[in-house]
Amino acid sequence: MLALTSGSPPIPIFLLLPTMMLFCVLVVVLCLQVGASTRFLIVAFALRMAMSAMPRFAFSSSPAGLSWNALASVVLVGVGALLLLRSRAVPLVLAPIVPLLLVIAMSAVLNGEIAGSIESLVKYAYLAIIALTAYDAFMTDGAGKVLLRLLFTFLLPLMLQAFSMLLGIAKATESDGSTSYIGGYNHEASFSIILLTGLLTAILNPRLRSLYKLGIALVCVGGILAANYRTAIVTAGPLMLGLFIAAITSAVKPSQRPIAGILGWLLVLSAVPIVPIVAGDRFDAVTTVWQNPEILSKAPADFSRADTQVLSGRLLLWSQYITAWNVGTPRQHMLGFGANAWEGRYRYYAHNTLVSTLYELGWLGVAAMLLLWGWMFALAATARTPARFTLIMAHLGFFLLNMATMPFWMIEGLLFYGLLCGFTIHANLQGRPAKRSVANPARLRPI
Repeated sequence: MLALTSGSPPIPIFLLLPTMMLFCVLVVVLCLQVGASTRFLIVAFALRMAMSAMPRFAFSSSPAGLSWNALASVVLVGVGALLLLRSRAVPLVLAPIVPLLLVIAMSAVLNGEIAGSIESLVKYAYLAIIALTAYDAFMTDGAGKVLLRLLFTFLLPLMLQAFSMLLGIAKATESDGSTSYIGGYNHEASFSIILLTGLLTAILNPRLRSLYKLGIALVCVGGILAANYRTAIVTAGPLMLGLFIAAITSAVKPSQRPIAGILGWLLVLSAVPIVPIVAGDRFDAVTTVWQNPEILSKAPADFSRADTQVLSGRLLLWSQYITAWNVGTPRQHMLGFGANAWEGRYRYYAHNTLVSTLYELGWLGVAAMLLLWGWMFALAATARTPARFTLIMAHLGFFLLNMATMPFWMIEGLLFYGLLCGFTIHANLQGRPAKRSVANPARLRPI
């Protein structure tokens, strides 16, 4: 009998406990013979995956007054700050994040939303720590070695999902009640982002062969399909495209790669008409918006019953947040209502990072968020590395993810973007020519 519930059914303890014990042993083994930054990354990823698999414990209060999840994030920020090396990556990471932190602080003072703002400040500090330690780990141990070890940490969510599928333990998705297998995790969004991060970890690894990357990618995409979170399915598209094109171009001689790339794009474009057939009615909402663009500008009171079902109700959510921001004061138009101000006022978060940022941090917050995305995208686009196209597709995928959910609201999303930013900065700096410090006097002598 299929156990379908509105919550997240836990994996039986007789399976969960030994799995966690084996996972702890695996993490210890992965931390051997690597630098401090790599160990930090492995522990950060493993800890989040383990705690997310036990949501009843992770969301309960710790003796410090915070939830165990929040306490773990604060501790990781503190430990990560102590481990950081002085490197060229510090200004590249902090420059686009500091404006966002300043806007959050100004909005907190304006609106008195201190508690929610502190939570957001900790999250973005967490993002910076992950990005910086990822860069330092790649510099110390090499990107291939670090990413390969991180990849093994994703065995836990995949194994727990396999248990839930074998035992018929499923969750009903919030939008339409369809079946979602997420291995006891709290929500299909966070679980899907975990698998997206596993996919990212595989396709960025320079030491993995394309065939291995493809196999891992199929497993991750299969897991996302079983989790049944449509936003993540769309996000996986650019990642798979990057993997596909990179595999084609790397299989031929350098002189033939432009032609191979063109042929790869033609194959991809020829497959586009097949997507609606395969997807069925899962993405019919996109067609509805395309045919009726006026629905995007409707006020909440003007939504019909049919309109509220479009994009799983996201259009109605966006309209509610934008309308509430629009009736605010001029200062709130600039700085919003405060970070996390939606809590207690709305049942659901906005499911769009820019809409949520507009409501919470105003125009200045949206500008700061776009600066962060644009900064990292520019670094990816200007990186002199064979992985440049893959990086560009990964940043594009993250942008699409932000258009229908809010990965910055979840630690899982911060791990994804922090790892992507760390690799992007590493690839960009590694591709730059080294500066000459002191010329060799022998070379200056006339011959």
